[in-house]
Amino acid sequence: MEEFLYEHFYKIENEHWWFAARQNILREFMEKKLRLAPGIKLLDVGCGTGAILDMFSKRYEAYGQDVSAQAVEFCRKRGLTRVVQGTLDRLPPDYKDFDFATLLDVLEHIDNDRGALREVRSLLKPGGRVLITVPAFPALWGAHDVVTHHKRRYVSATVTEVVTGAGFTVEHISYFNFFLFPVAWVRRKFAKLTRTSDANDMDVPAKPVNGVLRSVFEFEKHLLPNMKFPFGLSLICVARRDA
Repeated sequence: MEEFLYEHFYKIENEHWWFAARQNILREFMEKKLRLAPGIKLLDVGCGTGAILDMFSKRYEAYGQDVSAQAVEFCRKRGLTRVVQGTLDRLPPDYKDFDFATLLDVLEHIDNDRGALREVRSLLKPGGRVLITVPAFPALWGAHDVVTHHKRRYVSATVTEVVTGAGFTVEHISYFNFFLFPVAWVRRKFAKLTRTSDANDMDVPAKPVNGVLRSVFEFEKHLLPNMKFPFGLSLICVARRDA
């Protein structure tokens, strides 16, 4: 990801509709669907500037990792201390035996996504689980993907293939960000036809628009723990480490 984006994301993560709604959706999903016990040892892989790691740290024994020194610096500005800069194969000795790991919009940035998941698997306890979110549908590829250095977008079958190939068993997989899918689809297609950029979706919209988009997306926190969406802008997958 471009380095300037870390500072930008640090400033907007608790305000921008997508970041803010996603935080609440993930919290509800982990508490209501997965029923994770308070205090479990959790690793947030590719923790970025730490907004979600900060949320995790209030309920779990949460650790963070990111390859970007700038990202880790922003995490520490939030008061987060259990966070390190480095690759998954070179972590401190206490970064092991995790009950749970998250890769939240991380795999799409990595050339060898299956290899990265194998590294995560080695850090989990037997029976440990991983939660993954990724952007969905290659047909939605746009300027946003280019600026944030995405390698790919996924569909359910490709996520399943990568996860099982890394030694996990898929327990749950679903699309989400379902209700805004038609809007995004039209917007991306229009951008391609007119050869205009759609990368400004990383800026915070006007307050009324931001509020509406957040409300529509965040409504899914009530639904995602209990149902599977047939399509959406993103995918969520929960998998268990095989013995």
